[in-house]
Amino acid sequence: MILGIDFGASTTDAVLLQGKRIVKKACAERVLVSPKELDSFLKKNKFHKFQIEGVAISGGKSAGFHKKILGIKPKHVNEIDAIAFGAKFLTGSKRFLAVSMGTGTCIVLFQKKAGHVIGTGLGGGTVLGLSRLLLNESSPKKLAKLAEGGNLRNVDLSVKDVAGGKIGLLNADATASNFGKQGRHSRADLAAAVQSMAAEAVAVLAIAASRQCNCRKVIFLGRTLSFPLVRKRLKKAAELFKAEFSFPKDAEFGTAAGAAYYAQFKKQGRC
Repeated sequence: MILGIDFGASTTDAVLLQGKRIVKKACAERVLVSPKELDSFLKKNKFHKFQIEGVAISGGKSAGFHKKILGIKPKHVNEIDAIAFGAKFLTGSKRFLAVSMGTGTCIVLFQKKAGHVIGTGLGGGTVLGLSRLLLNESSPKKLAKLAEGGNLRNVDLSVKDVAGGKIGLLNADATASNFGKQGRHSRADLAAAVQSMAAEAVAVLAIAASRQCNCRKVIFLGRTLSFPLVRKRLKKAAELFKAEFSFPKDAEFGTAAGAAYYAQFKKQGRC
């Protein structure tokens, strides 16, 4: 079994793989930068009860981490490889774009090997940061719940608002301007608008990258997908532009799983 850990900018994910199966997974909603904190988190979630053969780590905060984890020296996996192999592990696909929506967003093309295509600062960090400023709230669970009762039309201008109806590829109900409507809105409306803005911006970038790379299959990963409205708006954009977006099971743990899967491939001499 190989333990994969993703040290993100906002959270820490851990996934234990046995072959092509996830045996255990857990998330800490903070960055565990100290070995003591990480060890406590892993033991609290009973990872130490398993026979772990290797540990692979990735993510922006992993570069300076060199201490042993559960008594094992970790192997560092480049984040681009971890994202690509996470999508490969979760879907079995051979050629695809992997879009990792973490604190920011990274887009990777996989065709035998991984290559960084483009990215954006919009992501989960944007959702939490703007929500903290606008609503004085930064709990992902509370924000997800709050957005359920929001009405985007109270905050965003639609194509119909601007042009009176459909224009070009855009349906009348498509967003013409995020936060473009002046008027009354509730906390729920604002929560929904923030999440929708991040999702729509990433969706458009992913679609553009898909066309530029001539790769229709787009696989989404990352903890930002834990916001139901984000998934809903991504799917809406895919329908509008006839894109092929997929959201595999355990997508939120994609990078951690990818680090472990990549290490497994390396051990077998397959990459």
